[in-house]
Amino acid sequence: MQRAPQFITGEFTPHYCFLPDEEYSRALDSIVKACSDVLICSSDSSKVFLGRRKVEPQPDWWYIGGRAKPGERPEDAAARNVRRELGLDLPPSRFEVVGNYSFVWQFREQPPQGNGTADLSTIHRIALDDEEAASAAFDTAEYHETRWWGTDAVLAGEFHPALKRAIRDVRAADAFRKLRAAVGAGGCDGNDAAVATAARAVVEEADARDGAAARLGFGPDDPVAVSFVGGKYVYRKVS
Repeated sequence: MQRAPQFITGEFTPHYCFLPDEEYSRALDSIVKACSDVLICSSDSSKVFLGRRKVEPQPDWWYIGGRAKPGERPEDAAARNVRRELGLDLPPSRFEVVGNYSFVWQFREQPPQGNGTADLSTIHRIALDDEEAASAAFDTAEYHETRWWGTDAVLAGEFHPALKRAIRDVRAADAFRKLRAAVGAGGCDGNDAAVATAARAVVEEADARDGAAARLGFGPDDPVAVSFVGGKYVYRKVS
């Protein structure tokens, strides 16, 4: 299972400030941003709640989230971003890390847009109950629409590969959680058959995750290069 541990060396005091557009644009040319993004799931993880963004760098269906501030733990940043974008005040302890992804974008919202931007994002998942999902209110300045999608529909449809990877990472994490529970129970009862079944499921989910990249022609450690052309995601090798 993934973690994003924080190590605080010395007495750190944050000095976060708002940067004017010109300064922020120069910063985007020079640094990799740290982000905390969130895959919102149904209680059984069979559906995900996505927003179709209006703005670069990903004007399509995407996670909820955004930049982390200096000194924030990733889960604190995730909770703050969900509070800002959904109006839901949820404790950081409910945000589970599912992976750490590197994003490089050709475009960004700030001028010059063609200079692009780069992010290192800690991807979280959180399960919402029906009442929480019904009370979520997206920022209409940033999103065209929102809706629940079945995870199988996302995996089979025209969605960014990072969303598909997050769903597969969630499934792998759930399989590992079941294995851990089976090992715990097996220690008392000697239920090796249950452990073996759970272990097989972990490997199958890992193979499904890694096989998805292979079907696109990428190795497990290769960058996945993608463009959005004519409503479809097109993949290419990085030269």
